[in-house]
Amino acid sequence: MQAYAKTLGNLCKPLMLCALGLVATAWPARAQTYLSGTYKCAKVEIEGKSKPCSAPSIELYSDGSYQILSERGTYEIVAGRWLVLSTSKNRGKARLDGSKEIVFEFVSGGRKSKITYRQKYQRPPGWVSS
Repeated sequence: MQAYAKTLGNLCKPLMLCALGLVATAWPARAQTYLSGTYKCAKVEIEGKSKPCSAPSIELYSDGSYQILSERGTYEIVAGRWLVLSTSKNRGKARLDGSKEIVFEFVSGGRKSKITYRQKYQRPPGWVSS
């Protein structure tokens, strides 16, 4: 009976460590300071055709909140590559392409659409032009 318990214990330890590792890597992360800033609409595609970009800017704050026009909410980074907006019914989840682009893909009116946002360059504090 003791040998059985010892064998079972030896099998359970690696399984528990694997489970903890999976949970830790899938855990949603709150705000990421490297993402904070203003993102402007760079490209709109509907059914693969480019259209003029008129989508409003997205402001991501380092405290985990965001703003699009008057819409405010929180955001999370999931699995290191998905941006999830809490209150956005139209946009929802977006793919992060590096730290400078956010890509929303969705179906609207039966048509596949894609909006790409790029982070607006902001001068570092204390920067003075000559």
